[in-house]
Amino acid sequence: MCETTVYLEQDGERTKLMEDVIRMEPVGSGGISLVKFFEAPQTVQATVRDIDFSKHTATLVASDRSSEVMNLILKRRSIRAYTDAPVSETQIQPLLQAAMAAPSANDVRPWAFVVVRDPVRRAALAETHQWSQMCTDAPLVIAVAGDPTVSDHWVEDCSAATENLLLAAVGLDLGAVWVGIYPRLQREAHVRRVLNVPEQWRVLCLVPVGHPAETKQPRTRYEASKVHYDTFGSES
Repeated sequence: MCETTVYLEQDGERTKLMEDVIRMEPVGSGGISLVKFFEAPQTVQATVRDIDFSKHTATLVASDRSSEVMNLILKRRSIRAYTDAPVSETQIQPLLQAAMAAPSANDVRPWAFVVVRDPVRRAALAETHQWSQMCTDAPLVIAVAGDPTVSDHWVEDCSAATENLLLAAVGLDLGAVWVGIYPRLQREAHVRRVLNVPEQWRVLCLVPVGHPAETKQPRTRYEASKVHYDTFGSES
């Protein structure tokens, strides 16, 4: 399609969402990726209502978000088996965008992400410890690192970024799992050697990502006994 202006209808209002869109692609469950020249794709949860080729406009209708967020969270499961299908660049970018949308103390954003596609390096990462073997089979592994020299809260910030990444993977119909590295210094040293991570950076975790070769049902692990109201130990 030609460069197109995209509008979004939501709550009875129509607003301009983006100009100069060259391509729209469906992603995940009810998402649309909007692609522009020289910019990372952006994903919006919506459906296409109409496209006016004469005016070079497209109108999207926002998805009902009332239960969508909760469903996404409950669908997040640790997926350790993947098909041979690659993870595309149009999927990688939303993952990284989601990660970097996480909250950060004082907005320092002390994180860095190493996107690992090379099979030799993935195989080396699989040898980090006994629970990292799936790095060999996953077509993509993202290493999450933090710089403690710029923030005392690098662990919290990078953890929030990692959870965002895991949730984004669910939204893209991908599977992922959090492989813990920090605070085991030997594990960090191994990942640092494999990926040439500078010494000042700490390695929080690895996140293997791929198209799921296993199915796990959504679940909640809510426990009322762990909830306290107003003061610790009180019931509702």
